[in-house]
Amino acid sequence: MILIYAFSNQWGTNVSHRVLLELQKIIPASDLLSYQLIRFHPQNFFKKYIKNNHYSLIIGLGDYFGNIEKIRIETTAHNVYGQNTISAFSPISLELSLPILDYVDSNLFTISEHMGTYNCNWIAYQTQLYISQYSPQTKQLFFHLPKKQPAPILAQNIVKLLQNNNLVQ
Repeated sequence: MILIYAFSNQWGTNVSHRVLLELQKIIPASDLLSYQLIRFHPQNFFKKYIKNNHYSLIIGLGDYFGNIEKIRIETTAHNVYGQNTISAFSPISLELSLPILDYVDSNLFTISEHMGTYNCNWIAYQTQLYISQYSPQTKQLFFHLPKKQPAPILAQNIVKLLQNNNLVQ
């Protein structure tokens, strides 16, 4: 089972929400693929959709608030949320359990090691902490999306990356 989630603002107009909708058009939901939205703080989402569930792959989509041209593949999450820690007595940072990515088009994607200190980082860190402890076979990908790129193009690029690396059909 694969879980793909995205953050949504109250109007549903942010890029990660729009890309999630476009992904659903390209690869419809099925018994093997679930799409979900995160509204507000991701703690309730984590408890409902990630904790005590076992996925082969979890894919997160988040809005990048700076100006970027390429989709960022995040590799590391940090134990920080604003000025606080996410999980006491846990590592300062965790490398995401990325699937093997033999094909990444460097014209469309860039690799990043910093997820920021807000909701994207919180969910990626908490998810990786859970995976490390309870579901080590699960892989996690997190994409920070450029807010000025068209959602259909971003979705097509993500699907191409997933298909080229045999992560989805």
